Amino acid sequence: MVHRAERLPVTLTIDADVHSYSIDVEQYRRTTIPTLREQRDTSDEPGEQSIDSQFWLRSQTDWSFGAGQTFYDHANSNRGRFSASSGVDVWTEGQISLLPICESKNDTFAWTDVKMKMLGSYMYVAQGTNLYFSNSFNSADADVNWSTVTALASPQTITDIASDGSKVFIAYGSNRAAASVNLGATTQPASFGSLNPDFIRLVGGRLFFLDGANISEVNSSGVKVSSSLDSTIPQAGGSWVTVSSGPVGFYAAGNAADTGFISFISVAAADGLLDEPQQVAELPRGEKINDMVSYAGILALATTKGLRIAAIDGGSGSVTYGPVIDDVGQVFSLAADERFVWFGGGSGKVYRADLSRFTETLVPAWAADVVSVKDGTSGGADASPGNVMFIARALGETFFTDSTNGVQGEKSTGELVASGTLTVGDVSWNSQFDKVLRNIEIRYAPSALSATSNQYSESGVEYSGSGTQYAGAASSAGGSITATVTNDENVSVTTGNLTNKVATNITTLVPELSEAFKVKLNLTRDSVVTAGPIIESWRIQAFPAPTRVDEIILPIILKTRVATSRGRGSAIGYDTKAEYNALKTAMANREIITYQEGSQTDTCVIDQIAMSAEKLSDDGNWWEGTCTVRLLTVP
Repeated sequence: MVHRAERLPVTLTIDADVHSYSIDVEQYRRTTIPTLREQRDTSDEPGEQSIDSQFWLRSQTDWSFGAGQTFYDHANSNRGRFSASSGVDVWTEGQISLLPICESKNDTFAWTDVKMKMLGSYMYVAQGTNLYFSNSFNSADADVNWSTVTALASPQTITDIASDGSKVFIAYGSNRAAASVNLGATTQPASFGSLNPDFIRLVGGRLFFLDGANISEVNSSGVKVSSSLDSTIPQAGGSWVTVSSGPVGFYAAGNAADTGFISFISVAAADGLLDEPQQVAELPRGEKINDMVSYAGILALATTKGLRIAAIDGGSGSVTYGPVIDDVGQVFSLAADERFVWFGGGSGKVYRADLSRFTETLVPAWAADVVSVKDGTSGGADASPGNVMFIARALGETFFTDSTNGVQGEKSTGELVASGTLTVGDVSWNSQFDKVLRNIEIRYAPSALSATSNQYSESGVEYSGSGTQYAGAASSAGGSITATVTNDENVSVTTGNLTNKVATNITTLVPELSEAFKVKLNLTRDSVVTAGPIIESWRIQAFPAPTRVDEIILPIILKTRVATSRGRGSAIGYDTKAEYNALKTAMANREIITYQEGSQTDTCVIDQIAMSAEKLSDDGNWWEGTCTVRLLTVP
């Protein structure tokens, strides 16, 4: 029997075989599949996922897990981390702000390559053969008063300084025996024993001399303690670097065969003398130790590769160190205070690690901290900052040395850095298709807001409370905040000043389609140099723009004979079972097929087949009826 021909002939090319069909146009449908699924929030608490605005959101209210994370929102990312920062303080919970700017503390001295230690209430500085001290080191540069310790009769280069709280011990390396002078005195130092150490360490009530490959305990006269620690590294070229105290003994760090190691020095129970060092850890080959401090049950290691944190076993004295933080390069110096460890790198940069927060085992949260400024006299006006070789914490502030610009410290006036940046990193919404970034919004901390000038007059009374914010009054932050957004093509756009709680459109980024956007916040201090913006959160909105997929519902007339031209042309015969199986096989194998309707050609896959039978074929072979095929276009 010849059936009614359909108005639209189509073809499906499967494995080079062209299958021509007629379709029931009344049931035909082509629909673009929606980009977004219906949103359902199954979490215990509301959040970004609870809002159905058709936009995708990302925001941040916590930065306390520090820097070093390139991708902000991958599946395993920590939303309390970011990529990098400069001049920004991230350690106050729930906010970021500008760090203090530094200044030289050299006064009129042209200092380079100095050694600096905090000894009691004094800062001591050794420059070549000269030794200076000051207790006004936190004053403005011109107001720092340095006293000079009288030089030796035959001056020698100073290699280290230490103190027991009453005396200052001075090491000269192989040049001469150690010397001592009263703390805070300018008198000429007197010889302290006959040994000539490179480094002197006084920890845990013990005085250690480190002389190249030899380490020994000395008494108050500078003489080695009989039957106590007196050990030499057996490897040629080995040398001890420093000593720190631990819960049940001491730890000595050294280098041998171009590799750093840590040895444990136990205390004999019977007589309190120190036993021979026993190596408890060795760094990877080629990584040397520059400095080590013991603090809060851990060892912090400054190495030629970066910073490492090591856990101490309080029972056995064994040590387990974690992965190296190598983002900052070589680390030269360390200082510990409160919950932090400060560590010094190259280019005059100081970093800070938070020992109360770890991003993985024995890897603390960390970020860039204060930075050296050019002294203008020490290394010359154009001298770039050098390596940070010494760090000290005093009076709640950070002081350090820059090898080309001398002693540096936070500016006494409380001035902030002129500007700072925080790079959030790549925001991709954890997906690898294009998005369109629409806007960015930030929120200031209330303490950063300043009300506009308002006058409320009633019967001649003026109401003007300084620092008071009245309902409806516009507000702005001290200083300014902008955002720089960079797309996958490395094209950037920087916004104008962002207003508190006002979304700013990102409209000039070309191309605007990008899989990920790198977001950087730029903070600029106020005209009042001690004030600057304080950010509590940022938020961005994007619209997903993946390659769209069409759903094509194709109702194929699958019968033994089908007319070809609206009932007036010849009929085409079909083996309905063979046609159905060909379509089903292509679906099961997820074959890419070519679909053509009129002049429109699409690459598709068959997603689903449904056969609606009208009758069994005349030969009884299989069914006749409508075979509905669901096609999905392939991008």
